[in-house]
Amino acid sequence: MSEIVRVATKAMRMMLGEQDDPELVLISFPGSSGARVSIFRHSHTNFLYAVKCVIGSRVSLVDEIGKREILVPYLRSYLPRVLWCQVVDGFEVMISECRGVHTLHHLIMNSDMPHRRLLAVWKDVVESLVNMWKSSQHQFKESLCPRFFCSRLQRIKSGVNSTVIGGVKLADCWNLPIVVNGNKYSSISESFEKVASIGKPTKGVVCHGDPQPSNIVVNNDGSWYCVDWEWSGSHHDWRMMLAHLYGWWSTRCIVLVSEAVVRVTQNQLVIEHDAFIPNHLQPYKDVALSAASMMLGGIPDEETVNDINRFLAILYFGELRFLELWGREVFAASIFAQAVITANELGRNESNLGFQFPQPKEQAHV
Repeated sequence: MSEIVRVATKAMRMMLGEQDDPELVLISFPGSSGARVSIFRHSHTNFLYAVKCVIGSRVSLVDEIGKREILVPYLRSYLPRVLWCQVVDGFEVMISECRGVHTLHHLIMNSDMPHRRLLAVWKDVVESLVNMWKSSQHQFKESLCPRFFCSRLQRIKSGVNSTVIGGVKLADCWNLPIVVNGNKYSSISESFEKVASIGKPTKGVVCHGDPQPSNIVVNNDGSWYCVDWEWSGSHHDWRMMLAHLYGWWSTRCIVLVSEAVVRVTQNQLVIEHDAFIPNHLQPYKDVALSAASMMLGGIPDEETVNDINRFLAILYFGELRFLELWGREVFAASIFAQAVITANELGRNESNLGFQFPQPKEQAHV
């Protein structure tokens, strides 16, 4: 029995009583905070419980529960009840009701559930989030933003600086021009300078803070609810949230045609890669893309488009920090390349809200 499962089982018995013997149904992969969630079934009632265990998280579980309350006026029916929260053997542990076992991410990638049904869930999620943004708009206070831009950008720069891709240390190539599939782009240093010049929003909004399919749990009847509220808050920048809704698909759903080649030659960082997003997933990205026009009541202007793309580039750069944790190091070159391309294409393609992986080779590899 792993330490996480031992602690989660102990917490369940503390809440239910020592005589109960809860059945472990599922244990999640670790999140970016290192938290693990174990799903248990009550031996007599078949009621499901989600047990979240974490040590040393930047946001304590007590604070996360408080952040959940910020969402209640807008997403009450989409939030599971918190039943118990204590420290157990050095772990913070939170137990909540569990209305479903699998995330939307898992179902999209691994289940036989029809995509039209899952797409309907995703559309409802996005529309619910946008309705929350629109109804909660108020004066934006950057210092109160749960994902404070300057601090987040510095953490991501530090993470990229310590990243090694294909045996190449990015810190050693910080100021070198980058060539991706024969196209030349600015250095890592210059790319970060381009995304740092992001404009401030006119309004702040209430949001979940990390809106993406891994944080949406779906029940058998198609109902859904939000989990992981640690970044929820009242002073979010909706453009960053939209970038998460859209960019997630380019970080978690790409398919590699061949292994990438990364090398330093002729004083340039050269990346050759071949990756795409399957066509059947494109409608999910389109739904996320529609959030901008829903929020604004029309097509976003060039300045808004560029700022959303800056947030996208930052998201892609930031993903590099977690690939090893999730066993996805093989995608590092493609995601890094996408970050560089997105940062360097600002202002060049006003007709598209986001820059995507190419798709022309997909049919040959399906």
